[in-house]
Amino acid sequence: METKRDSLRRPYPVDLQVHSICSDGTDTPQELIAKAAALGIQVLAVTDHDSVLGVADAFKFGAKAGIHVLPAVEFSTSRDRENDFRDFDIIGYGIDPANPNLLATLNRLKESRIEQKSRQVERLQSYGVYVPVEEVLALAGGVPGRPHIAQIALKYNPDRFSSLNDVFQQYLASDAENPTNVPRSFILSVIDAIELTHEAGGKAVLAHPGIYRRIRSLEESLARLTHFGLDGLEIHYPYADEGRDSTDRPIECFAELAVRFGLFQTGGSDYHGDRKPNRLGEAGLELVQWQQLRDLNGW
Repeated sequence: METKRDSLRRPYPVDLQVHSICSDGTDTPQELIAKAAALGIQVLAVTDHDSVLGVADAFKFGAKAGIHVLPAVEFSTSRDRENDFRDFDIIGYGIDPANPNLLATLNRLKESRIEQKSRQVERLQSYGVYVPVEEVLALAGGVPGRPHIAQIALKYNPDRFSSLNDVFQQYLASDAENPTNVPRSFILSVIDAIELTHEAGGKAVLAHPGIYRRIRSLEESLARLTHFGLDGLEIHYPYADEGRDSTDRPIECFAELAVRFGLFQTGGSDYHGDRKPNRLGEAGLELVQWQQLRDLNGW
């Protein structure tokens, strides 16, 4: 099932990767539900980065709209060169959003992100770019990310930047002309993210496997991830034609890897509202695929 961006393709009825303002999206959970309902989407997973703050509202408004909401969270993880795990994103599906250890860990991650992003703003200011850190944190509301920094930088420096992407290229990307990256004081390892997902009653899935270009071998990494308890692989994803979110492998390749390693298959649009070109429902699952996944995992 190909998922290249196609304006004529109908939305998938199941979208298992969307983001709200509780991390780096631009829509509230209520707005996500309303847009999903208008598109005919029947199952939605709000997968905010290191946050479950939007899950309760998604549940509430989803129930009113007749949309099944699958509780989820997307963990950013540290680089593990020994195992060839580099910048992997692990999505925990079907987690208990009230699990005490999960909440305590997410709170530590939030505090670490705030501290890191504040220092990143300081580095950006050292280049003469005016970015009030209090506005970055206010814009984020929940977990701050680089898109929040970029938005405030563009707001106060319109003569310096032509777009949000321009801010990234000059200062915020990992390979930016003027680097501002700083390490986080606390971040989960891939293994920790998988174990925490399981502890919270969920299933761990490797998101968008096609974007990890720094690893030596996706196949070998998947073998190790499976050994550490990985449950699934995100197959259906709207890879771009070029740039960070592009891939030189066809979707079928990832499906074959999932079968080889005994991983169930998921799919989602990675919708972030106005911050990414990805459209809600442009990638995901058909209802029969969802029903099989639901029955397999008790969702």
